[in-house]
Amino acid sequence: MSLSSSKQDIFTTIGAYTSLKQERKLPDRTNLFPSVNNKKDVVPFLLDILKTVVGSEALKQLTGQLFTDFIDGVEPKMKEILAKQMTQYNSGEGLNTAFINGSYKVPLKDLDIYGKYKSNPSSAEGSLLYSNNVDTFDRKMYTAILNAGSDITYNNMVLNYNAATDAVTLKPTVASQSMNVGDWMGSFINDTVVIDKKEFLTNVMNTIYGSVTANQGKSIEQVYQELQISKLIEQLIDDNDSFEISQEEFDALLQKAQGLVDGVVYYDMGCGIIEAQLPLSGMTNLISQISGSTDSFAVGNAVDATIGESTANTPEVAAENQQTIRDGFFQRLIKAIALALSQFMTTAPQIRALLSISSALTNNDVIQIGNPSNDLKKFKTFLNCVIKDAMRLINKFIFDLVLGFLIALLVPIIKKIIQEKINQYVKQIKTLVAPT
Repeated sequence: MSLSSSKQDIFTTIGAYTSLKQERKLPDRTNLFPSVNNKKDVVPFLLDILKTVVGSEALKQLTGQLFTDFIDGVEPKMKEILAKQMTQYNSGEGLNTAFINGSYKVPLKDLDIYGKYKSNPSSAEGSLLYSNNVDTFDRKMYTAILNAGSDITYNNMVLNYNAATDAVTLKPTVASQSMNVGDWMGSFINDTVVIDKKEFLTNVMNTIYGSVTANQGKSIEQVYQELQISKLIEQLIDDNDSFEISQEEFDALLQKAQGLVDGVVYYDMGCGIIEAQLPLSGMTNLISQISGSTDSFAVGNAVDATIGESTANTPEVAAENQQTIRDGFFQRLIKAIALALSQFMTTAPQIRALLSISSALTNNDVIQIGNPSNDLKKFKTFLNCVIKDAMRLINKFIFDLVLGFLIALLVPIIKKIIQEKINQYVKQIKTLVAPT
């Protein structure tokens, strides 16, 4: 039996159980779900099962849980993944003299490929992009930029920005210079902030609405280049390492870049497209509500409310297609969560800095990072492994949620079947023992 046939049977079986529970006519075998013929990406398949078992409301619930339970517990697991992938053949050797002496210099643009450091943390958009924790790599790097020529310590690393060359010197702190390569890398990973919750939520929601991008003053070309990097990461998530973008995809990315710069998102209704806009004030209010919350239902409802806020200028159209809009919105949002997790693990400045040092320590003190698109190819093995491990965590989280709902569906049905069997057997036994 083919994979698509197996998927069709799953939906048919779920439909049969649901019909039995509700005493409806049994459903026909279906392949209407796009995920039936999707051989690589398991998430759409799990989401279709979730909608089939529980309904569209489950997507909102899942989003709330991903933004709370999942993100709140994912940091230690991300560090384990990084530590595993950063293990090198020379882990037992001492740190290179060139590293200790400050010869590892990286152009700032090669660390900050999404232009984050061009926003002041105190600005309206910067307050969303940066963590409230002042002891993060990005906060320390911004301090180094403001205090060009001064040593700024972060973790076991010293940062020194040169305004004339627009480059950053990376070297170990004096206290960590006696460490071997493995211990130094492990110490950096253990003590760094890999995924800050507020930054993560901002990244995801900005992917959907572009509220922050619209206020950063970026050009369409800048955003277009950033979207190309994101597209290549999406391909790796889908197990495609061809690193090729079709002309049709390029055209779509350019259109999206224009929308993000304008702060406009487009909902494809199948028979038409409507515009939606979430102002920066709306984004700020949302992140304020959900970044510190552990209530998945409240978070899901807060995110859901942005749909109405963003379509306020087209209330008639939005009202007529509300369910279609909501389904598409949450499916895109869940996909954006997977993308953001992969980006934080592979292209965030602190990860780029770590890759810079790691590559130089094993390549005669020559830093290997540069053009981010080329780097994706150059570090393909590392990126593939990290992304696959990260996606396993998301897939397992969604699978466990789906499994819980399936059990909730099956238990009363099984009880009903058992009770019917018991009644049948009791009736047969009574017939056998009845007096003649």
